[in-house]
Amino acid sequence: MTTAPAEADSYILPLPSPDTSVVLPQWISRGNTHPNARYRDPVWPLAPLIDNPSKELEALHWRNCPAPLLAQLKMATWTMINGQLRPTFVKRRGVSARTRGSASEMGENGREWMRLARWLHKQGITDLADCTEDQWRAYVAHRWDTGSMSHESAKRVCSRLTDLWAFDQLSALPAGISRPPWDIEGDEDFVPAADGSSGQENSTEPIDPQVLGPLLVWAIRLVEDFADDILAAWSEKDRLTDKVNATESTPEGIAALTELLLPQVRSGAPLPSNGTRQPGALALTYIAALTGATRQQVSKFGSRHGLTEAVAHRPGPCPLHVPVTGRINGRPWREHIDFYEAAELMRHLGTAALIICLYLTGMRPQENGAELHLMQHSAGPK
Repeated sequence: MTTAPAEADSYILPLPSPDTSVVLPQWISRGNTHPNARYRDPVWPLAPLIDNPSKELEALHWRNCPAPLLAQLKMATWTMINGQLRPTFVKRRGVSARTRGSASEMGENGREWMRLARWLHKQGITDLADCTEDQWRAYVAHRWDTGSMSHESAKRVCSRLTDLWAFDQLSALPAGISRPPWDIEGDEDFVPAADGSSGQENSTEPIDPQVLGPLLVWAIRLVEDFADDILAAWSEKDRLTDKVNATESTPEGIAALTELLLPQVRSGAPLPSNGTRQPGALALTYIAALTGATRQQVSKFGSRHGLTEAVAHRPGPCPLHVPVTGRINGRPWREHIDFYEAAELMRHLGTAALIICLYLTGMRPQENGAELHLMQHSAGPK
């Protein structure tokens, strides 16, 4: 029995080719004679979007983007230039938000995204899908530390970084970057205070041991009982990710994808989901690691067979094949550790170690956030 094809999403643009125009014709006003560029070009002028002769002509220079992240960032940027944000997304951002920004706003977005890419590359990250909540938090902490940043300027930076996530979701070939935590929790806790204070005063009393006691007990238990499992899971996730990064496209990869996924689709079984807060995201890296395919092969295979729609209705786990040795009341503390939760568990492990250290030195509430960021930079996952 054949199923009817899913209705096309009008907000997702067709996949560009190397010869596709950087600015599509529908966005260029009649009479605008500024030269356009092709997708493959190293410089993308945004002048075809600028009609005001007094405006500075914007351009994006791809030499400023690290090579491993270039293809993914180009795709998101091209989607921003030629696409539109969904009205449902724009509505919750306030009355001043728009589905499309100006050329100057696009230029600022593109440069901020490249700045993020350069930082990620220095952390050894070569795939935007590996920019998780941990990296988002560490990056903005680093961003504010690199120079004087006002409260409002920092909020604009957070908005530009959220745009990267939003436009990646509208891409024909999404990288799978995670949703920034400030888009869920609000940005006030992530940006410098409006009064310019650093929030690092040490003027309050230490936390009462009766309050910290239960937290400390579980922090110690997490380190003593579960650290081996978490570290093994993180190591296995790293190994699989490195394997995928070195994989080349082959016919065998497609064959392995067919053998793994099509039976699951036909049987109605859960499909591997990437575990982020965005629903219906196929686990590109995990599936690629299992099959020997590339992420692009997995993405195209998923689009061809309607897996994106299927995984939204029945998301499944991505278990790592590492033993679970930790126990709670004599029973394993979990059945398995998921590929996409390894980084979060690693963060929890680091936080537990930090709690123990801070308790021994007299933890104060206002020190907690700053010290946690320092710990994540020095001892967190690399």
